Amino acid sequence: MGKLCFDDTDYSVVVKNRGSPPNPWWWEIYRAGTSSRIGQSPIFFCTVAAANKEGKAALKELLAKLST
Repeated sequence: MGKLCFDDTDYSVVVKNRGSPPNPWWWEIYRAGTSSRIGQSPIFFCTVAAANKEGKAALKELLAKLST
């Protein structure tokens, strides 16, 4: 069976305030055209920047798996 075609720009990281202080932030990964997340942070973060950085790293790993 051949590889599935996908466009990596269809995937995005969204940072949301879902927890309680001092660590309220976590990331979620979405694919265009779907309303359900396909991935989420296993932990909460104290800043938006930290959550975004880790979310982008997780997205990079996901895209690497999908392209192999």
